[in-house]
Amino acid sequence: MKRILSHLGLIVILSLFAGLTDAQGTTFRVDMSVQIAIGRYDPSNDLLQVRGPFNGWSGTDLTIVAGSDSVYEAEIDIFEVDGTQIDYKFFIGSATSGDLWESNVGQGDSGNRIFNYQTGGQALETVFFDNLDTNPGGGVEVTFQVNMASLLQDELFFPEFDWLEARGAFNGWAAGFKLEPISEGSPIFAGTTTINSIAPGDTVEYKYVYNGVWETGSNRTFVLPQQGAQVLPPRYFSDLGPDSNLTEDTEIVISVDMKNALTLDGTPFNLETDRVYINGEFAGFTWWEWPFPPEELELLDDGTPESGDAVAGDGLYTIKTQAIAGQSKKVEYKFSINGEDNEAGFQDNHIRYIRKTGDYFLPADQFGNMVREPEILSSNFGGFTIGGPVDGMVTIRWENAAAVLQKSRTLTPETWENIPSSQGKREMAFSVTEISKNYFRLATP
Repeated sequence: MKRILSHLGLIVILSLFAGLTDAQGTTFRVDMSVQIAIGRYDPSNDLLQVRGPFNGWSGTDLTIVAGSDSVYEAEIDIFEVDGTQIDYKFFIGSATSGDLWESNVGQGDSGNRIFNYQTGGQALETVFFDNLDTNPGGGVEVTFQVNMASLLQDELFFPEFDWLEARGAFNGWAAGFKLEPISEGSPIFAGTTTINSIAPGDTVEYKYVYNGVWETGSNRTFVLPQQGAQVLPPRYFSDLGPDSNLTEDTEIVISVDMKNALTLDGTPFNLETDRVYINGEFAGFTWWEWPFPPEELELLDDGTPESGDAVAGDGLYTIKTQAIAGQSKKVEYKFSINGEDNEAGFQDNHIRYIRKTGDYFLPADQFGNMVREPEILSSNFGGFTIGGPVDGMVTIRWENAAAVLQKSRTLTPETWENIPSSQGKREMAFSVTEISKNYFRLATP
């Protein structure tokens, strides 16, 4: 009897091993037509590879597809379990332009492309390098500006000896685009370049870096205009200006609406069994390693003063913590269901600012709605319209994405309440099926 069981166990082990090793080729294809047209890829001299865990991220060369002048491919044997999610990116090695990885082109870690592996062989869809499928022509002239006042004041940056650059998706995050003071003695440094590697209308990610020191936090972004030159407003390095730190200890309350929340893969949040955590840089905390959340960073929906939660069981999860004088007013964070990085993509974080000392309730977030407040809020709220009713609903629209929509039933000062998840929306609809009075206004956070 023991001999039979041992034999069966051997059969199972061999079957599993066979499932992992019986690989068929996976074909990767990339269209380089636009990269060739704009001069980022020279087929005669440059290296073109696909890189991923299947080759240790060291690269597999691609070759031209028969009958094509711009589509390249590589067939690679991959040894994984059927359905395994695999990251990858395409890569250019150029003697003139240097190493060039694709930027954030997918939903994987570091903006990698992803696919689900299929045993038996598969051909992945042909994609454009960097997802650039249209020739942007002559490009758009963009001026970058950064204010180095705080670093100059603290004697951490010396213009006579140190270097300062702007790097981003527009130049493959490579070195070489240096910034200079706009005038003698000015703390503002600027530089102008022509961007032709990104299509007008697309979002451009970038950061400033001096002497190898990168800005902290998420990448900066701007939308490349369809036409005309663009001048980016000056921003303090790492958003740390003279008034960027708290002048006194401040208790902050952060909350998130989890009703109807979905993870990145579409899994709904279970109000009964799932737990909510926060990860990020705020109140002295730094990013913890996914998926191992500290217990003290769990948000609760318990209606207790300890958590700062107002009403138990309403789907609004809350955490209360203390920020110390001298810490940054900037709060950058991401929510997590059960400790996983599943609210938004890589480096897509909430950004808010503590705008009052002593105690401050941050505007309530909605899980998956990644609001990024500007450091300086515009005093001009722009247009504000109410349309309808249509099918029992009125629609409110406004222009300033940094503003918070508030409502009241009586117009008395103490009755105005922030509407959760309104910041960043610019549009919300409300039911008017019942006879009632509701007043609306816009306010700063």
